[in-house]
Amino acid sequence: MKKTLFTTLFFLLIISCKKEKIAALQISSQENFSLQQQNKYLNTVKKYLIDSISAIDFNNIDFSKSIATKFDSGRIYVLRLQFKKQGSGFILLKTDSSGYWSKGMVLNIKYAVGIKQNELTKKPHLFSGEMIVNSLDRKRNSDIKIHNGFRNDSGTVNNFSLPEGNYLPDVTVTAYIPSSGTGISYADWYNLLDLFTPYDLGITNYGQGGGGGGGSTFYGYYSATDPYAYGYQNSGGVQTADPKEIEYEFPESLSGISIVDYMRCLDNIKDDGAKCSIEIFSDLPINGEPNTFFNWQDGSPGHTFLQIKKSNGGQSVQQNIGFYPDQGWKTVLYTPVTGKLIDNAGHKFNASLKMDLTPDQLHTVIKEAEDLSGANYDIDENNCTDFALKVFNAARPGNELRIPLYVIPGNTGTMQSKTPQGLYQELMIMAEDGVSEAENITFPGVCGFVGGSNGPCK
Repeated sequence: MKKTLFTTLFFLLIISCKKEKIAALQISSQENFSLQQQNKYLNTVKKYLIDSISAIDFNNIDFSKSIATKFDSGRIYVLRLQFKKQGSGFILLKTDSSGYWSKGMVLNIKYAVGIKQNELTKKPHLFSGEMIVNSLDRKRNSDIKIHNGFRNDSGTVNNFSLPEGNYLPDVTVTAYIPSSGTGISYADWYNLLDLFTPYDLGITNYGQGGGGGGGSTFYGYYSATDPYAYGYQNSGGVQTADPKEIEYEFPESLSGISIVDYMRCLDNIKDDGAKCSIEIFSDLPINGEPNTFFNWQDGSPGHTFLQIKKSNGGQSVQQNIGFYPDQGWKTVLYTPVTGKLIDNAGHKFNASLKMDLTPDQLHTVIKEAEDLSGANYDIDENNCTDFALKVFNAARPGNELRIPLYVIPGNTGTMQSKTPQGLYQELMIMAEDGVSEAENITFPGVCGFVGGSNGPCK
């Protein structure tokens, strides 16, 4: 029977266990634009924009709330210009670093009837409504109708499309824990790839294998539907920010492996004199944001996985193993489904902890992995993090790695679960506290990628 805890206990756990170092929204108004550069940039935008939109729209723009989302190392920006009048939507412009723009549109995001927009930050939800795209002279371009975050029709702004069977949410809901510890805040973020192509944004590695995440990994580039409701401050200049780059995996397209065949490769190397290790990895859905969560049915829960190594003389084997459901995230409810183990060769990670093993400890790890391989996947009680921790802790009885528990957004409200974010937070705390294992903890900058796997052995 699943345990339910009071929401207040969840918040107490957050406050007591978490050392907040990373803001949910990372904004820098000066890092990329000096004040002089901001003025010159905006003046260039205004000079050419005034001839492309009506005088009424131009005079209705609040240029003090300009936000430029950076792409292609600062060579391309998507500039968001907020209208003063509520309900007018906002302008999106693709510009270069000087403010010369080549593509523009007026975007309105409308919620379905009956949804109170001012309450959305307070509770979990899935977005339903539409994105209305107009040209700068207010001619209707297209309507993107959305139900539960995903497109509900075939209307698009351009001819860019994802490979058949793999598609990303048009609007995803993030849930983040503010540094004040006041609870969870929810925010809607729209997919910029509904409005611009990867080519428009200077993205050359989009699609299968984009970023090294594997054949079923894709990346969405998102902006907030209402930035000033979710943490942005009016600085009077052009604020700059990186896009919210969200990694999505499609487990239904991943082939399961035989854990016995993968572990046999390790057994084939003799124990006497062998060097063995296990490493546990946390992959955040958004790099640099360990306090940002998702409704897991959006397809972006992050991931926790293992790397097991053994070498002796000239022989060496490395296997990367992760636990997944056998069906897509959108169909995974809070009930158990069939699970499968996957080869996570080349997978992205944001933090890891490595532990050396004796050959005897390695055999304990192998047995634990094999014993757990037939278990069902349960998103809140037996997910990828549960599996990885059980296998990792099998070799350290009495000194188990324990991580903070978090409420999964979109769950029944109080169910606490193990997550990649919780693992990242614990490793960050251990590193800051300088524990004995701190030297075995890795934070690879923005992100890192594990190496390959040996594969099965007969």
